[in-house]
Amino acid sequence: MNAKEVVLQHLRALEAGDWEKALGLIAEDYRLEGVIPFPVSLFIRIGKKQALDMHKARKRALPDFCFNETIVDETAESIKIQVNLTGTHTGVIDYRGLLRGIPVIQPTGKAVKLNPEWFTYQVRAGLIIKTIGDIPKNAGVPGLVRAVTEG
Repeated sequence: MNAKEVVLQHLRALEAGDWEKALGLIAEDYRLEGVIPFPVSLFIRIGKKQALDMHKARKRALPDFCFNETIVDETAESIKIQVNLTGTHTGVIDYRGLLRGIPVIQPTGKAVKLNPEWFTYQVRAGLIIKTIGDIPKNAGVPGLVRAVTEG
């Protein structure tokens, strides 16, 4: 499989909550890196388990979430996508133990469409080895919190 096929299969598995398949598409030494725009920007570097835990927390909060990705650039070993996450807040937002400063928020039933984020995936031997996130202010988890608590 090329990088595009691996990453798209991974994204579909995450949307479906198929954690076994999602894990099977990332390398043991996988790393997710990027800056999260909290009140103060925070650089993160996490491994396979922590990355999956972040996806699980999102799936619990937005059971119907969809990445709505657009491919920005691709090579044989990498792919950059723009993500425009959508979903309905019918589950609890709870990132305790994963991210500091994010409140636990009970379901509001609000439909959310988050601001764009960009991710570059590096793939080797059919496995994702690294993801680099570019998460602007008002996107990502802080954007989700804002979307369900404002208006």
